[in-house]
Amino acid sequence: MYAAAIPRRFVICGKRSHALFARPRRKNISFFSVVKKSFRKILCFSAGGISLIKTLDIIGRLCYNYYIMKAYRIHSPHMIKLDEMNALPVGDNCVKLKNLMCGISSSDIAVFTGRLSAQYPIVPVRQNVGFVSEVGANVSRLSRGNRVVTAPHSSCHGCKSCNDARFYDCEKPVQFGLGEDGFLSDFSVVSVDDVYAIPDRIKDEEAVFIEHIALAINTLNRLNVEKGEHIVIVGATLVGIILAQVAMYYQAVPIVVDMREDMLAIAQRSGVYFTINAVSEDVCKKILSITGGHMADACAYLVTSKMPLQNVCDYTAMRGRAALVGRLKEKELNCNLNGFFDKRIDLYTVADCGRYYSAAINMLANHTVSVDMLYDKIVPFSEVPAVFESLAAEPDSSLKVLVKI
Repeated sequence: MYAAAIPRRFVICGKRSHALFARPRRKNISFFSVVKKSFRKILCFSAGGISLIKTLDIIGRLCYNYYIMKAYRIHSPHMIKLDEMNALPVGDNCVKLKNLMCGISSSDIAVFTGRLSAQYPIVPVRQNVGFVSEVGANVSRLSRGNRVVTAPHSSCHGCKSCNDARFYDCEKPVQFGLGEDGFLSDFSVVSVDDVYAIPDRIKDEEAVFIEHIALAINTLNRLNVEKGEHIVIVGATLVGIILAQVAMYYQAVPIVVDMREDMLAIAQRSGVYFTINAVSEDVCKKILSITGGHMADACAYLVTSKMPLQNVCDYTAMRGRAALVGRLKEKELNCNLNGFFDKRIDLYTVADCGRYYSAAINMLANHTVSVDMLYDKIVPFSEVPAVFESLAAEPDSSLKVLVKI
């Protein structure tokens, strides 16, 4: 049986402490304690006329599920398989999640193919929706049955930001599915500081995109985009299309530029009025026409797009603002910065969601942002290996694939 090392989520005060932070809530967990916990359910089955053999089978399954979790782990490039692992103990400041749905991202495929280095074996996927099945002794803001989304990274609980309860600003974050086990499993244990409750009006398949929305909000706030300003979004990626929708909510004017006509069409169906195909149109001339001759006040470059970074300088007005958006891991960005200096462009990087997870949840709950066209399909848990192989063979696949667990 695989015995997992103590994950980063069990770190307290900068030290890995299994005894302090990750100890089980019960001192003696036994077969009989599990049976006792489920006794009412067993009585219901027995009262319904189910045979003794069937009842004992149900007891056995309950005990098995309590101690064992099933997780897909990447063991080496192009090798992912379903493993049975010891269920992690629920620390005093942790919650146990029954995972419901997760989204496969480009970084998951990069780990699968070996383009991103990771310590194998590792459970992929950081974008996850689940409900709380068990809470630690010190957890008060969540209770069993609450539906939650997970943050994209775990907090160290040792830096100044974490000590100030600003876990979103952790100085030493570790991304789930890359530096630490992710959520492609039936159950997970995570620090309560790394989960956010969501209302019932948000569907599971929508909640997977909360990270994208929070990243978009953080981008607009870093760029200080104001009402009536033009913002060029270089890359009609999932984040780029969501960023355009959030910009419209801010009453700014988004202009989405990309080389893929299919993704530009999705942007248009999402309500974006100005889209430019960089292959068939003169982008600078079109932006000049839209902005009245002064180019864009701000520009957001999506690092996962295929567009040249140098174009950002061309699309941005004198003394404008530009941001590089996304988690850059797979490739290097090369650009001549002389043009940025010549045009006095303020340059920012936006690599996380900041403190905007709650704002993103609110936007999604109020249907300010639509994500219904941004995923390709929902596949069952059993088809995960085939999906990873398929996505690895199609690196330019644009829409997200969701996994129902």
